[in-house]
Amino acid sequence: MRIKGYGSGQMGGQGQPGQNRERADAFRSRHSIGERLKGRVLRRDPSGLYWVQVGGEELLARLEVQTDPGDTLMFIVRALVPEIRLQALQGDATQDDQPGLVQRFRAAREAFETQAAPLLDALAKVPPSIALRQDAFDVILERDPEALPLHQTAQELLARINEEQPPDSGATALYAPWLLPSVRRQEIVRKNTASGFVEASLSGCMPVVCGGLELRLMSRTGECSLRLMAERPECTGPLQVELAALVRDGLGVEAQFLAVTKLAAHAGAGVLAELLGDTPRWASGGLNTRV
Repeated sequence: MRIKGYGSGQMGGQGQPGQNRERADAFRSRHSIGERLKGRVLRRDPSGLYWVQVGGEELLARLEVQTDPGDTLMFIVRALVPEIRLQALQGDATQDDQPGLVQRFRAAREAFETQAAPLLDALAKVPPSIALRQDAFDVILERDPEALPLHQTAQELLARINEEQPPDSGATALYAPWLLPSVRRQEIVRKNTASGFVEASLSGCMPVVCGGLELRLMSRTGECSLRLMAERPECTGPLQVELAALVRDGLGVEAQFLAVTKLAAHAGAGVLAELLGDTPRWASGGLNTRV
């Protein structure tokens, strides 16, 4: 199901272009790739499309399933950029497919980060050393009987996501909240490239500092480059220092920042969307954008 008027520079069936863009950005800010949403078919449009109510929004869409006004459908968010794309599910859809597992992981991560907020705030004061932070995280987490099982659940779901990857994908999803404890909603995808580089993509959010962010790291023996995008790039100075220290500690080289740019307003899919195969890498507006 492709949402009419919710792409890049398109007009919907009703309203002005500016209003459509605002509605699209609002939808993107509230939802993520892999999320399941219940929707209701409202009416058929003279164009042959259908008006459906999904996630609190009335959307004009093409439906590829047999349906009538009043029917309730379940949708998976398949893409947010360059256009919003939902897939209508027929019958009872399993929660154990890839999109379902991603959604369940994100819910478990949210529960853990809410419960463990004091732990993560304390960990942010530990110097940017990979070993020090990981050891401190393990010790503190073992002492928190409520946060520990939530973290274990998130990691178990991530392991299942990795099991679902094609054998030749070469991609691994990671969740390492101890690495950058001030960055919440972290998602990491790591893979080896044909050119001999290790590529790591990270997405997350620092609400009171630089907002949403995406990071791309490329490394091989003796070199490491970084590209950083943030909603408020002018506020990323301390984060850049922290990243440089972690690279120095972990790889023994000096990080080269190739670019620090503004994250697009409609970003927010999270890098796990890359694993679903429905969203291009760096769809939010960095290098290799296809928006």
